[in-house]
Amino acid sequence: MTMNGEKRKKELKDGIVQLVKYNIVGVINTLVDFLVYQLLTYLGMKYAIAQCISYSCGILNSYFFNSRWTFKRDSGRSKREFIYFVAVNLVSMGLSVLLLKVCYEILNINSNIISKAIVTPIVMLVNFFGSKLFVFKK
Repeated sequence: MTMNGEKRKKELKDGIVQLVKYNIVGVINTLVDFLVYQLLTYLGMKYAIAQCISYSCGILNSYFFNSRWTFKRDSGRSKREFIYFVAVNLVSMGLSVLLLKVCYEILNINSNIISKAIVTPIVMLVNFFGSKLFVFKK
């Protein structure tokens, strides 16, 4: 195999490893979001405020682990990088709402589980590539 072929093979392997790590962090983010939301609503906080706080905790957790572990950015963090990270996550959140609307109102899917199962992998890939290409690019 040529040097170019070896390099491409390594880049593909590294990309797959990053995607797996990204999904592990995503599961942890979901747990953080869920647990914080449950705690805040249990303590009597209104659901909309609790959701904003819990989602923000998930984003902070995501930034911390994705910047250090998934994309291995030990140095060079900046306000710009964090702002881009939040922007990519807000775009992903908006896309998820739009795609859910399509599932419910255009495709007439009446199941929350099926709709989320359709939307989640699409949004996860958009978020992953947004993070990789715009936020944590080398």
